[in-house]
Parts: sequence; C-alpha cells; structure tokens
Amino acid sequence: MKPAIPTPTVQQFKAFENAYDYFNQVLFGGVLPGVILNLSRKSKAMGFVAPFRWRKAEGKPGAEGTIHELSINPEILCMGLVEVYSTLVHEQCHIWQHQYGKPSRSGYHNKEWADKMEDVGLIPSDTGCPGGKKTGQNMSDYPAGNGKFLEALKDMPDTYKLPFVSTEGDLVAMLINSADGLPPVGGRPEGAHIPRPSGGKKNKIKYTCSCNTNVWGKLGLNILCGECGEVFQAVA
Repeated sequence: MKPAIPTPTVQQFKAFENAYDYFNQVLFGGVLPGVILNLSRKSKAMGFVAPFRWRKAEGKPGAEGTIHELSINPEILCMGLVEVYSTLVHEQCHIWQHQYGKPSRSGYHNKEWADKMEDVGLIPSDTGCPGGKKTGQNMSDYPAGNGKFLEALKDMPDTYKLPFVSTEGDLVAMLINSADGLPPVGGRPEGAHIPRPSGGKKNKIKYTCSCNTNVWGKLGLNILCGECGEVFQAVA
C-alpha cells in the first residue's frame, strides 16, 4: 500500500509552521510561543497579529484567550522570499512584544518593537525605504544589509518554504517586482472585525485601476495595468 500523499493543506501549513519555528530559533532564541497560524486576505495588510485571540475548546465560554494568531495575506506569497519571510518575522516581533514587552495602542508600532526589529535584522520604515520613520501606525521595513534576517533566510531549508501560492497574486507580483526592483524569487504580492485584530500590520500603499485590479507597493509608483492599459492610481 502506497503511503498517503500529504494534502495541500498539510503541506502548506507544515511548511508555514516550520518557517515560524525556524526563525523563532535562529532570530528569537526559541522564546516565542506556539501560535495559531493563518492565511487571511485582510484589506491592505500584508500580515497582522491578533493577540490572545484563541483559547482551548474545553475552557469556559468567555474565558480570556491565551494564544496569539499570526496571519499572512496569501496574495503576497508570489512576491518573493525576502518580502514573504520579512513579513513573517515582522509579525513575530509583535508576538515577542505581546509576550515580553509593552505594546502600545492597537496597531501602533512603538520604539520597543522597532528596536526588536533592528535586533533581528529588519529596519522599520513607514515608507519601506531607508530614511523613513521607524515608529508609527502603519509600518513596513527593509532588510539590513548582511543582517541576521538575510543570513537566516539564506540558510533556511527549502522544505520550510511555502509550496503553494495564491493565483490572484500573480499579476501583482509582476507589476510590483518590476516597479520595486524586487527579485522574482518564488513568486509575488499583499484583512475582520472579531474585533479588529491589533498588534501590527505591515502595510504598503494600495493602487487600483479602471478594471478594478489592485496592487500594493511603495509610495510614488508609476505602473500600467497589463489588462486595461490604464495607469494605477493610489488610493487611501
């Protein structure tokens, strides 16, 4: 009897968990707790953390949650390895702060979080580029040259990389990788009131065109839609 082939769900989330555990060990010394990992199409957010959102099923209704949720938008999975896994590590820094630090108001990225980002090799920036503000409500980041994150990503086993990507991200990947100068590695780009997830979202500017195709990228992009030929316009 042939061994059962793991389902796409098992393959995808096993790799997701392996990646979380890998960066936990290499960049955070293994101190991060286990979390509920999720893929969520949250509007404009590449990733987010919903702190203490889960509890064990046998607990009493209304009991406080003890487990964090970490979500990544599946549309970013074609965006390239650096973008995908820097999003994961960005959110892991929020997990670290909720466990061991003092997070600010919902969604605000404070100095403690920013310092932890730099410690693991990601430079916080509200523009996603050098020179941006390192704290604020909506934040992105970029990797430090020869920093811990890039070294960890280079050494990460291939079996820890997500094997499936969302097809809706393919067009955005081509546009953003071309306009942003991102390497076309592994594919592309970038969610509900329950209540609204807090703890940090990694955001970029949203652009839309006349055929209602949406893309995300840094401020100031000048890109054409391959479907309708119109220029993408930045939206709030």
